[in-house]
This record gives sequence, C-alpha cells and structure tokens, in this order.
Amino acid sequence: MTTAYEPLQRFASYGILRRPDAVLMVRIGPSSKDDHGRWMLPGGKVEHGEHPRDTVVREFKEETGFDVAAGRLLDLDAEHRLLSIGIDFHAVFALYEIEVTGGELTHGGHGGVDASAWIPFSDLAGLPILPPIRDALRRHLGPVAGLG
Repeated sequence: MTTAYEPLQRFASYGILRRPDAVLMVRIGPSSKDDHGRWMLPGGKVEHGEHPRDTVVREFKEETGFDVAAGRLLDLDAEHRLLSIGIDFHAVFALYEIEVTGGELTHGGHGGVDASAWIPFSDLAGLPILPPIRDALRRHLGPVAGLG
C-alpha cells in the first residue's frame, strides 16, 4: 500500500551572523515533530508580499532579540523530503549575510524556536543541524568551522 503525501511548498529566508569563533543559531522546538532539537540559522517563512530581506530582519528580531540589517545574498538553495506527518515537503531558501544594528540576545521561545545561542565553531561538527543548513554552513564557513 502506498502512502499519499500532501505536498507543501515553502519559501524561507535565513541569515548568517558570525563572530570570529562562533555562529548564531536557533534550536527547533517541540512543535516540530520531525526536527525538534535540531539547530538551524535564524530565519523563517517569507510571508505573501514580503521581500526575503525583510523576512530575515523580522525573523532575527523574533527569534534572537537582535535588530539586524540583511547584507548581501550569499546563497539560494532547496531541500525536498518526506515528513513523518504525511507531508511531501519542498523548501527553497535564501541565505543572507547579517549585521547587528541593535537589541540584545534573547534565548528563544518564539514560534517554533526554543533556544538561540552562539555556537562555537568547534562544536558545530557534533551538533544536530538541519542537513541543508549544515550544507550552507559548510559552503560559507568551511574549514574555519570544522565542517570540511
């Protein structure tokens, strides 16, 4: 018997904010059955009519407490996977360079995020990170982050 999966398309925008020895990441909360406890970059769904740059600025404030400016577009990527809840999930995401303009780091608790933290590069290799985010970190932080 074949399981029917409901298609879900999502466009999202994320940002990389780094220090010389760490990157800011957020942990996915329990509302996500498949990804609870995994880490990702701050960001989220682009709302109808919203520019992806505005999305990442809004999501950074909500998830981390930081006011930010979105710099250059670093990447455009996609993922496709079947979720255990019967969803055929396809996501396309933009990745921006981020600069802090104000605010203070909060520790999550917004929407689907239950933590935000500076993750030392030395800890990234052993951290449960969403695969497309790990790939993006590998491309943009590379050897400095111990990701190859």
